[in-house]
Amino acid sequence: MDVYQTVLVAAATGFFSAFGTGIAMKTDIAWIKKIIEAHENRIKAIEHKF
Repeated sequence: MDVYQTVLVAAATGFFSAFGTGIAMKTDIAWIKKIIEAHENRIKAIEHKF
């Protein structure tokens, strides 16, 4: 029974860790896209000034 519980806890921990990592990556990718768009807009504004 102890081995079963250990495996279950390890599997649950791995699942939630992977899930959390996936959510964090999705959030980071969205943030990076926003930053890239902001930089593109700044570059366009600078190009139009000159």
